[in-house]
Amino acid sequence: MKLRIDTNDTTFVCTKPPEARTAFDSGQPKIDHATGLPLWLVQLMALDSSGGEVIAVTVAGDPKITVGQPVQVDGLVALPWSQSGRSGVAFRAEAIRATGAPLPGVVAAPKATAAANTTNNPGKPAA
Repeated sequence: MKLRIDTNDTTFVCTKPPEARTAFDSGQPKIDHATGLPLWLVQLMALDSSGGEVIAVTVAGDPKITVGQPVQVDGLVALPWSQSGRSGVAFRAEAIRATGAPLPGVVAAPKATAAANTTNNPGKPAA
């Protein structure tokens, strides 16, 4: 059963680089049967007036988005599943599109390396 989700009042932001979905047994890319495009997994933060959740959404075709980028999610559905005593909900979208540039300050700058913080007197702390 597919449950359609109304995303009109929800803001989405990409929180992890999209990853190509691969078959567990062969390592080959998973392909969408309807479009023939490879499947991608996108981690998103969904934020509305009640709070936020991080969800993983599968989409056909490379969404070409980056971490921190606001996105629009079209045709989002929830797919409840149960297998071998486990259960959960998978999310699938018809499309995920960028709606703007990555948000400034969302992704932390790389930390300086220890070599950049050394002094001529290794026994004394830097001033």
